[in-house]
Amino acid sequence: MEKLVSDLAKHIENSEDQQLAKNKYCLFYPMLGKDYYDKKELIVYEQYVNDWRPVVKLTKDKKKIESMVKKAQEYSTVSKGCALDWVNKNWIKQSLYRSFFWNITYKLAMERYGRTDKDWNNIIAYSTLFKIAPTGENNMSDEIKKGQLHNAAHLFKEELSLLQPKNVLLITSLQNWAEPVLKAAGIKYEKHSGGYVQATTAYRGSKIIVIEKPFSAKHREFTDEIKREMV
Repeated sequence: MEKLVSDLAKHIENSEDQQLAKNKYCLFYPMLGKDYYDKKELIVYEQYVNDWRPVVKLTKDKKKIESMVKKAQEYSTVSKGCALDWVNKNWIKQSLYRSFFWNITYKLAMERYGRTDKDWNNIIAYSTLFKIAPTGENNMSDEIKKGQLHNAAHLFKEELSLLQPKNVLLITSLQNWAEPVLKAAGIKYEKHSGGYVQATTAYRGSKIIVIEKPFSAKHREFTDEIKREMV
């Protein structure tokens, strides 16, 4: 991850858009449910997050980067309980019940693995395709995506190799998000049409399922289609 920060800082430094160097950015580190390693069932990905910790100014300074990454790792882990308990705790407070991503994730975890609304988060891992995003901006610019694409692809493969999940759900949509990362990673995939599942493939024993991220959808039809693809 240190290389990701350094390379993006260099890319921004050489960019014609001078505002990019002035922006503050979120640095995301993957989160693991406390029971994830029991069976390594599922990891879910979204595109990026723009309201995470730590919030940083990008730099090429090695010591500062090491400190950033350490803080990101510490923010994504807990000494007691489950690192993903925040989803349940903030379900109402932060209106996560309106999140299509989290609605689909918790319903799949409960239905596919027999979990409850209290412990569904314990068995999953959570990550993002792009680990760095400008804070508070709803849309990531093409320049920021381009500057971290190579490292995003590398980290994606590294995470799957280390975590060895049975199922990998990219709730990101194929075009503009999953497709560039998969291509940069050299992972070939089969496109699907006519449903919510847009592509499937495999990597080192993990089943990768790329899913449309619509503005609205019928959750029952959506989850049923995904479950048919899961192993």
